[in-house]
Amino acid sequence: MEAALDIFDAQWALNGAGVGASRTLWLTGIMTVAGIAIFALVMVFVALAWKARGEARTWWVVGGGIVFPAVVLFSLFVGSTLVLRAIAGGAEAAHVIEVTGKQFWWDVVYDPDGRAIRDANEIVLPVGETVEFRLKSADVIHSFWVPSISGKMDMIPGRVNRLTVTATEEGRFRGQCAEFCGLAHPLMAFEVVALPQDEFDAFLDGLEGEARDAVTPQERRGAEVFQTAGCIACHRVGGISDARIGPDLTRVGARASLGAGMWKMNTGNLAGWIADVRDMKPGADMPSYNHLSGPELRALVAWLESLE
Repeated sequence: MEAALDIFDAQWALNGAGVGASRTLWLTGIMTVAGIAIFALVMVFVALAWKARGEARTWWVVGGGIVFPAVVLFSLFVGSTLVLRAIAGGAEAAHVIEVTGKQFWWDVVYDPDGRAIRDANEIVLPVGETVEFRLKSADVIHSFWVPSISGKMDMIPGRVNRLTVTATEEGRFRGQCAEFCGLAHPLMAFEVVALPQDEFDAFLDGLEGEARDAVTPQERRGAEVFQTAGCIACHRVGGISDARIGPDLTRVGARASLGAGMWKMNTGNLAGWIADVRDMKPGADMPSYNHLSGPELRALVAWLESLE
């Protein structure tokens, strides 16, 4: 089976594709250069203090050991505070996206106070628009992190944390849960797709509708299997089921990955996931459907791949 990691831009904090990531990278560069310079100066102060005698030694100890560190720490405090304020921003968010971390996937709701459009394991952002994430957890502590776009924010049961994000470049980026949350923690990733505003609006309009109707006989058979085999009890598919125990599958065929960002979305991986999910993701709550016959499994896979 093929992992999905190579279809994304690297999960790389040095690839600044968002306001938060770019300004954090700038601050990191300044602090790195300053750290090297400070180390060199401290070594000079130590040498001078070592050679000095009497009151001169006291002056170097006080100046280099008290005054200099105080000035440095104050400067770092002011600089980091200004960067944090710039990241948070003062502009009102143009969009609100609610993300709930679960063991071990991501429930995504666009415009939770209005249209409440649901998706899973993939987040689409408009480039250049401020987005407020409302971050929740349904079970244990998770941590929401997209290194190329913004910093981390914990997702704590019983609380709603807010993170303001502005993507500055189009592309596909990888996010990751950054807090140990159980057996499949390292397999809990997600995709972030940054699109121009008009494409983002079209995406939301398409997401709000019902699932695509089955066209071929095999797809129609797959839709029947979905409803009779028990899948309908856990997964929402627009126009068919409104269950919310597992990820929303209304547009599962359009996603680039499977299993919360861990596997390429293709026929083999999807069939393997349905037949033996815990082999691909230990700790997943979904049961394996290895009791399905070969024709039933192929039909179900064909129907799910058609949901775009």
